[in-house]
Amino acid sequence: MSSIKNVAVLGATGNVGKTSVPALLSAGFVVTIIARPESTATYPEGVAVKKASYDDLETLTEALKGQDALVEAFNPAAAEHQSIIVRAALAAGVQRLITPEFSTDSFSAHAEEVGIFEPKRKAQKELEELTSAPGCILSWTAIIPGGWFDWGIEGGFFWIDKKQKTITRFGSGNQKVSISRLQLCAETIVTVLQNPDKYRNRVAYVADYAVSTNEFIDIIKEISSGEEWKVVDVDVEEFKKEGFRLWDEDTKNGVKTRLFTKAYTMLGTVALFDEDNRYDADYSYKQEPGTGRPIESLKEELKKLLGYN
Repeated sequence: MSSIKNVAVLGATGNVGKTSVPALLSAGFVVTIIARPESTATYPEGVAVKKASYDDLETLTEALKGQDALVEAFNPAAAEHQSIIVRAALAAGVQRLITPEFSTDSFSAHAEEVGIFEPKRKAQKELEELTSAPGCILSWTAIIPGGWFDWGIEGGFFWIDKKQKTITRFGSGNQKVSISRLQLCAETIVTVLQNPDKYRNRVAYVADYAVSTNEFIDIIKEISSGEEWKVVDVDVEEFKKEGFRLWDEDTKNGVKTRLFTKAYTMLGTVALFDEDNRYDADYSYKQEPGTGRPIESLKEELKKLLGYN
């Protein structure tokens, strides 16, 4: 395919968007942000801004005309709009779509067992059907970076709680999990768009580390200079049962926006800490060659995140 120059971004005010837009500009791409009509956000200098609703095929198609690539940087709750977004990209002549994955492995063979992945799997299936048509110029790339440990620790969403000085250990604590800095999402987006043929119609698995909770515990003991941290042990099987119970309860109650529910959080945790790696939380065996960082780098990053530098 021809080289990519013009890149549109949906979800530019989200976590992935806020890091990827500056990275794209620095790499020399011409960036256009597609904002919702009601948005009053401000954006970095050097970007164009167009307004369009994710569910309005006509205006979204018009906004995407002239774009070589589209980055879907919005949160999983917007996956319901994927069908219209893909059709708009097709109608506008977009060449590459980077899908809204940016999390743990929704392409795992057992992902559909966990309800949180269902909207993504449904959207991905439709995307592959549409882009397989003869003569279709639109191709896709999905980026799987695992959990964002820096963002998670800073925001209190990780299993390391720096305020309470606690570490939650699910099950044995031996299950490794692939994790990344949030910035790795931006770096990988740039890499994919600079090498479109290499990443055509496939998943790019990237991560900085694959590390277990017990390894985190050992590192924190090492860097904390003797400060006491409490380990909270959780029975992962009981946790799993409760997560599925709450998910079923939300389904019966007609809950539509699941992203911030307790059930969503619990099942996301279940997908990470299955003792047999059933959901490929540790995908280091299929990670892109040359990606990953030495464990010493994690120690230095944890020092900064936890205030021990």
